[in-house]
Amino acid sequence: MKNRSKAYIRHQRERTIQKKWAILQNVMLRENAYMPVRGTLSKRKVHCSCRMCRYEQYHSIPKAKHKAKLKAMEQEIDDYVCFLLICYSCIQ
Repeated sequence: MKNRSKAYIRHQRERTIQKKWAILQNVMLRENAYMPVRGTLSKRKVHCSCRMCRYEQYHSIPKAKHKAKLKAMEQEIDDYVCFLLICYSCIQ
């Protein structure tokens, strides 16, 4: 495990607090009177399983690594079919 300085830990904590604060203000339209204490926002995950946070999953958008694998598999199948056609035409 890497040794993290206190400045690094404070920076990461403030970064997650700012992200959650922006989500509460801009997305959930909470007013300042109803906002939680800022320090409590550093305790949980930033994302959840709602449609906004899991847009790609709900709309069946594949990830880049899955797209690349699928493209490679399709290319391999095309090469194999082309090879079979060439071999078949040479036999006749």
